[in-house]
Amino acid sequence: MRLDELKKLHIGAFPGDEKYAEVFFRERFDASHAYFKKVGGKTVSAVYARILETEIFGRVLEIPFLTGVATDPAYRRRGYAAETLSLAEKALAEEGYPFVMLHPFDKSFYEKLGYSVVNGMASFRPAPYGAGGTIKALVPGDWSATYAIYSEWTKSHPAHIFRSPSVQKQHIEMFLDCCGSGYLVSHNGIPTAYVLIEDGRIAEAMFTRADAFDGITEALNFSVPVPVSEESNYSMAKLLNLKALFRLLPMRGVTSDARFGFGGKTYNLIVNNGCFVSLTETSGQAYGLDHAEMIRTALGHGKEYPLSPISALFPEYGLAVFEKY
Repeated sequence: MRLDELKKLHIGAFPGDEKYAEVFFRERFDASHAYFKKVGGKTVSAVYARILETEIFGRVLEIPFLTGVATDPAYRRRGYAAETLSLAEKALAEEGYPFVMLHPFDKSFYEKLGYSVVNGMASFRPAPYGAGGTIKALVPGDWSATYAIYSEWTKSHPAHIFRSPSVQKQHIEMFLDCCGSGYLVSHNGIPTAYVLIEDGRIAEAMFTRADAFDGITEALNFSVPVPVSEESNYSMAKLLNLKALFRLLPMRGVTSDARFGFGGKTYNLIVNNGCFVSLTETSGQAYGLDHAEMIRTALGHGKEYPLSPISALFPEYGLAVFEKY
């Protein structure tokens, strides 16, 4: 598949996104995770997966994110996007990934394809800005200050996108070059927070102290996002393999024999001293779980479901993966 053909398809589907397309196909494109549909020799629909590393309590996990779901405008409403997504899901399932995630362009479209909202972002309005606080426009040279903030932030937010200093440098430089702008917040001359802004909304916010954003609304006229269960800005996910899901995360030394209902079937999950032992079908009725609850639990949001027999197996990670993929 020729990159120029895929790039042309992307730009045709998303007019005005030329700069991001250049960066994506130059620096982020992975031919082994590109999926497309051809009609009469012409590529009419495409989707790409980025295998992102997410660190949870010191363990780096790989989670596939789908991006760039594009269909030639002349070939829309024929099911080609859904068909291409299905190809991607099947291939990723065969590679052993338990689920796939994305940031949707249309919630109802993905719901029809079996995707569920698993985490979202809302906003709060902080109090007046504290003494000694300053805000400046973020420039590429500030990447090292942002990495110091990012590193400190991850200590209290155990689930996060895993980045080395070089990856953070590339992330900040690319975002400022083609996606949006940002601000660096300092207190008494020490950087304490940064935000990346795209299309008037915050794409990423990291901080080292609870009051880092106090007054930022008055200074810049925007709100700071916080994780919630569902809002206008959110991630969706689709379960690909139930057994692989339970192999995904460590379970804190727990030993359990839990029964639950899922997809019209009843399963028995055995965990011994924090290690997955088996997942088998059984008979009878049990507490029912849906796709969103299963993925949220695996991502550490099990405490949202106190009646669930598997909620106690997972700590609450507070996963927030919101950047432009």
